[in-house]
Amino acid sequence: MRRLLVIPGLLFGLFFAGGGFFMLSETALPLWQNWQRMQDWLPNEARLLSFSAAENETRVHYRYQYGGVSYRGHGVGVSEFKDNIGSWHRDMQAYLGHIVRSGDILQIWVDPMNPAQAVIDRDMRWGLFAMASGFCSIFILIGLGVIYASIHSSNKFPARRRPSLWGMRKCWQRAQADGSSNLGFLEFCQQHYAESEEPGLDNTTPVDWQNRKGWEAARIKSDATRGALFFWIFAGIWNAISIPVLFVLPRELDQQNYAALLVLLFPAVGVFLIYQAIQRTLEYRHFGRVLFTMDPFPGAIGGHVGGTIQVKNLDYQRAREARNLSVTLECVYSYISGTGENRSRRESIKWAERGQPKINNTIEGVNLAFRFDVPEHLPQADVEQSGAYHFWRLSVSAEVPGIDLNRSYNIPVFATGETSGRIGHDISAQAAAARKREADAAGLAIASGRFDIQGLSRALRLRREGNRIQLKFPMFRNRLLTLFAAIFAGGFGFASYSMVGMMSGGGLFAVLITIFAIPFFLVALVAACATIYLPFNNLSVSIQPGEVSVLRRLLVIPVYRRRLHRADISHLSIKRSGSTGQGIDKIEHFKIHAMDTRGGKVTLAEDIDGEDVAMHFRDFLAQRIGVVAR
Repeated sequence: MRRLLVIPGLLFGLFFAGGGFFMLSETALPLWQNWQRMQDWLPNEARLLSFSAAENETRVHYRYQYGGVSYRGHGVGVSEFKDNIGSWHRDMQAYLGHIVRSGDILQIWVDPMNPAQAVIDRDMRWGLFAMASGFCSIFILIGLGVIYASIHSSNKFPARRRPSLWGMRKCWQRAQADGSSNLGFLEFCQQHYAESEEPGLDNTTPVDWQNRKGWEAARIKSDATRGALFFWIFAGIWNAISIPVLFVLPRELDQQNYAALLVLLFPAVGVFLIYQAIQRTLEYRHFGRVLFTMDPFPGAIGGHVGGTIQVKNLDYQRAREARNLSVTLECVYSYISGTGENRSRRESIKWAERGQPKINNTIEGVNLAFRFDVPEHLPQADVEQSGAYHFWRLSVSAEVPGIDLNRSYNIPVFATGETSGRIGHDISAQAAAARKREADAAGLAIASGRFDIQGLSRALRLRREGNRIQLKFPMFRNRLLTLFAAIFAGGFGFASYSMVGMMSGGGLFAVLITIFAIPFFLVALVAACATIYLPFNNLSVSIQPGEVSVLRRLLVIPVYRRRLHRADISHLSIKRSGSTGQGIDKIEHFKIHAMDTRGGKVTLAEDIDGEDVAMHFRDFLAQRIGVVAR
């Protein structure tokens, strides 16, 4: 039964790969073959009889003689299908128009082996060839990737039975009702599916864990060498593929095909990759081997993870003056997410903490000392680290004048409960104190009527008018999301337009292209709607004794209006609406809802950053309205 589940993926992959090969055989392959074949053709003269023009097609009719025999020709260029890429058709039609007006002789190329075949322009259209080859390759790679993923997944662990979408919705509604989760439905599903695939906790320390390379002794090497090598290899491969487009670009610009400038993004990414590879190489050459000596060894769940990091070529004074010197400990779950073409490896940070280490002066440089208090019941490091697994990552970074320090370590951490024997600098206590100070400061600021604090000021504009409080969440408060939506809308819109415009020859080929273009068009449509809604929607909330008024508009057009009396409101609650970043840098975003007595909800505030800020602001609004907060 498990094998039968592979069939849909195989069929889907074969459909994509087969469609890609079919498009390749109808576009890029004959284009290349025609260009190669026509290089042996001979020049000749012809008399132009007529021609017709369209945006994506040029039809001609001319007469010529070869070897004393008269022929009629219709060939124009190396392409045999309709397209609107570049200005080739416009230039050809302008040239033919000049021939008609002046009565000049038309220059053509004739196949000496078959004089009945002739063409006006035998030059390769490199822009069209690159576009057609690129699109066909995308579909072929997607199809082969789906086929591989389907076969590969069938050989993995037995699949756990997932609940239906309706069942997931009921679980989500129960979790919302009892307060055990404030996630949105999609995020709730993603978390549930990831956790259902997550291996169970095993608190038994593997006896052979020291057989893993790098874990033999308490001195752990960083991944700096491997990281620099990866960037050099990746940069080399990327640039080897992308640099050839620069040789095609001048020809396309000469034909006024300015859309071809988009291909400059690929060499630009290549330059960025080379820059990153150089930076990592310089960092390694400057600081050399930066070893982490663990105390205890291995790190202990329910105890301490700590030790010292020896940094050579960094003196004590520069270390003290370095900006953002910090060490970060993360428990990471690495897993494969999605199905079919959407399968990708992702990371989920299960626990993370960051703080500043203690700087000790040494003969060779500085010694950074620290320890973390690791909670119980966290997963242990996986020794094999293949498939879906947990691992523990320690990172140290600092902005040092000249060359920044940035190292990461994959370290052994198991449920031993051991504590550090020599390290007293407790980062966990430092982090807990900082979190409490931030939460107390936010609560004190809101209670005293100051709302220009981090977490509120990004989206909220608050004004008092006597007993009335006016909350405004203005336009353009979601700039980053708008940018991503615009990029998706432009990219997928251009792709769908290009596919339809380039492959408009009719028949089965046009049907296949239309089918492939539909998903691109739908993504472009949704992204375009988001690009309009995200920046231009705005929310106004008026709170006065006994009444709350809510108005949401798109630009100046009202799209939602609601007025609630005090007796209509059951309570106020907060709900997580999303997040940005992950791990220690993760920022959760919240909404505040007024729950009415009939079970409905009305948004009073949104885009609030941080749960503590959201809870304090909820309590403030509940007090002003005269209802309870839950």
